[in-house]
Amino acid sequence: MSILERSNYQPAQARYPFQSGMPKRPIKSFQDLEVYQKSLEAAVFVGNIIIKPKLEKIIGSRKLPEKRELFGAKLGLNPRAAVFRNMLPCALGIPHLLAEAHSLRFGSGQDCLVLLEKVMMNCNKMVVYLEMVRDICETRVTTEQFEEQIKKYLYIRRKVLNLQRSWKKFIDMKR
Repeated sequence: MSILERSNYQPAQARYPFQSGMPKRPIKSFQDLEVYQKSLEAAVFVGNIIIKPKLEKIIGSRKLPEKRELFGAKLGLNPRAAVFRNMLPCALGIPHLLAEAHSLRFGSGQDCLVLLEKVMMNCNKMVVYLEMVRDICETRVTTEQFEEQIKKYLYIRRKVLNLQRSWKKFIDMKR
């Protein structure tokens, strides 16, 4: 019996299955960032699956409601409506902030790190909004779908933190 057979040795591929030995694709634009792709996917879910059916029910079958109807009189001061009113801009803002941070990365270094902080804050807010909608509002979305989206926003937050650390190293090297 060899030493490798007696020990708890595992090849690198077994220990780190996510690292296939192939180099990662180069990041040419913000669209290549995994966090951007995941956040866009999550924002589309929020817009199409959660918000759109509620707005159609509240406002009617028209495609584009007027701004005052979307954010004012028709929704009223109902706390449920307030959750929906705040949820959509928060969800749509995450991919936007990531794109903006990627652009600022090459100019003023600290500004991009501040924007990544805002992204992480919005991810935390989205977790809270999703939990509120799941527990307070009546939607046709299953609890499992809500849990999946909550996990996705927590994953995005963790990845943005890693991205922030990486960019900070890059900025410090540039100085």
